[in-house]
Amino acid sequence: MRVAITAGGTGGHVYPAVAVATALLARGDQVHWIGRPDSLEESEARALGADFSPIRLLGLKRRWSWENVRALICFVRGRRLAREILQRIRAEVLFALGSYVSAPAISAALSLRLPVLVHEQNVVPGLVVRAYARKVAMVLLAKPLAGKGIEGRARVVGMPLRPGIVLDRREEWYLDLGLSPSRKTLFIFGGSQGARSLCTVGLELARNWNANRPDWQILLQTGRANLEWVQQRGASNNLVPVAHLHEMGKAYACADVVVARSGAVSCAELEAVGKPAVLVPFPSATQDHQRLNAEEFLKAHAGILLAEDQLDVSSLDRAVMELAQKQPLTGIVQNGADPVGRIVSAIDEIARGRKP
Repeated sequence: MRVAITAGGTGGHVYPAVAVATALLARGDQVHWIGRPDSLEESEARALGADFSPIRLLGLKRRWSWENVRALICFVRGRRLAREILQRIRAEVLFALGSYVSAPAISAALSLRLPVLVHEQNVVPGLVVRAYARKVAMVLLAKPLAGKGIEGRARVVGMPLRPGIVLDRREEWYLDLGLSPSRKTLFIFGGSQGARSLCTVGLELARNWNANRPDWQILLQTGRANLEWVQQRGASNNLVPVAHLHEMGKAYACADVVVARSGAVSCAELEAVGKPAVLVPFPSATQDHQRLNAEEFLKAHAGILLAEDQLDVSSLDRAVMELAQKQPLTGIVQNGADPVGRIVSAIDEIARGRKP
């Protein structure tokens, strides 16, 4: 089967697509990814061995800006190019993750009467999913939506996780990451792009712990944009800053406690590995969906929600020490469900024209 995939922008959209693309390629399907050039999605697609076509795009600002004119021009050009790509590769179905990166390809596929499936990761649907929900063949949901649903055909399938997220703790993982196996580990990350506020409090906490908690160390995923800034301020033997971790499973395996944003994928991965987490929702997330994600996570998993305006060294230290007493529940992969298998089955179903 010839499957086109469109996803990009952040790891929250890219990594679920990686999980599905991996499964499709493993069974011999042809996968062609459409996304932005020189991006996370391009590097991940090429690492998988999938074909990749770049389209230059810009996201819309929430408030009026002249940048939105450029974004609309990019959308029109991107839609035309996506249409040409889909025709050239003779795609049978398009699988999309809801973000502005996906919008031109979804629109192009619909104009060609190509069946489209869109996956929504959050409990609050994003703009692209809301815009196309009634037009696509099916909307696949990670979880039931909070509040008002969407119009169109929807199915809850779970969150597809990339391979290698759930790993046993091993001394070699510590050494691979530059950590000490004899110390307890706090893993801080702000998603694939990093978060300056989490980097700042991570640096301050490392300085505090140098004197007060010598048995702890911090693994800090900074994001590529923040690495140099952190390195200039954070020379310490209890802090390991890294720009980006391709093998997140190793970091989760070494962690005793995790500090993270509460994007849908991050929450799903934390559920899978069973590690206690301090969740700091991104305060500008659309419709405050990261707070909703965090609240949903905390219903069944050990964790503490800290608003960004409450985040400082003292509050984080107290939260981490409280959670360090919790026993991790490893290997809880969405209650035994198989989200990737469900999504692949849905793709087969729609591509072959069966009634959903």
